[in-house]
Amino acid sequence: MSDDAPAPVWLHELTWPAVESYLESEPTPTVLVPVGSTEQHGPHLPLGVDGFQARSLAEEIAVATDVLTAPPLWYGDADHHLGFPGTISLSTDTVVSVLSDIYDSLANHGFVNIITVNGHRIANLTAIRIAMDRANRTHPDASFAAIDPLRIGIDAHRRLRDGDSEDGMHGGEFETSFMLANHPELVREAEFTREVTETEPYQSDDLVSLTDSVIRPHGRRTPEDGSLGHVGDPTNASAEKGDELWAELVANAADFIDSLR
Repeated sequence: MSDDAPAPVWLHELTWPAVESYLESEPTPTVLVPVGSTEQHGPHLPLGVDGFQARSLAEEIAVATDVLTAPPLWYGDADHHLGFPGTISLSTDTVVSVLSDIYDSLANHGFVNIITVNGHRIANLTAIRIAMDRANRTHPDASFAAIDPLRIGIDAHRRLRDGDSEDGMHGGEFETSFMLANHPELVREAEFTREVTETEPYQSDDLVSLTDSVIRPHGRRTPEDGSLGHVGDPTNASAEKGDELWAELVANAADFIDSLR
């Protein structure tokens, strides 16, 4: 590696002495924990969308803030997608256990800020919160947080959205835009189809809405009931939109990490 080459940000690319040096030299050693999912995203996107998002977001945040990121976890809580071939789901309890062990390992080494980067929008958050609460009790000197694209990018999603607010956001306008910007070779544009579901009173598919609502379990759908799998409108997607959204998400996350310091 040349002297002007960027420093590695991935934990698994470093030796243990290099990690030890980072821990000793940083006033508040910070590490990211990217977690995604392997699940269907309709006929136009690959199963790894959430993992790609978690990995890319964590890497870009780490570079922008000069922190480290742990290897990505490509599995999440995706039971509601198991009706589609290829989906691999961990139970909520398993996700909690895996994350708890990861948090314990990192906190015991001396990382002060442990931040989960969730690529599996919304669905992993229950398990992440439980694991963070558990770790917070065990490691009171460490700080835990979770960065989710929908929660840290509400303003950006509202501003950039071209589709209807009730179109939904699973394999739709924004996730397809991310894939067009970052992995266009994996996108099947010929399969773009608007796919929406009917909502009931006090329920919404607008995941960046803060209106009155009730909480319900994730609905299960299958190809047999005529579902294509995704919810939303990929025809409104573009690589430019993906780049603009991602830049704002990284900037917001970097601002948050700087505030922790």
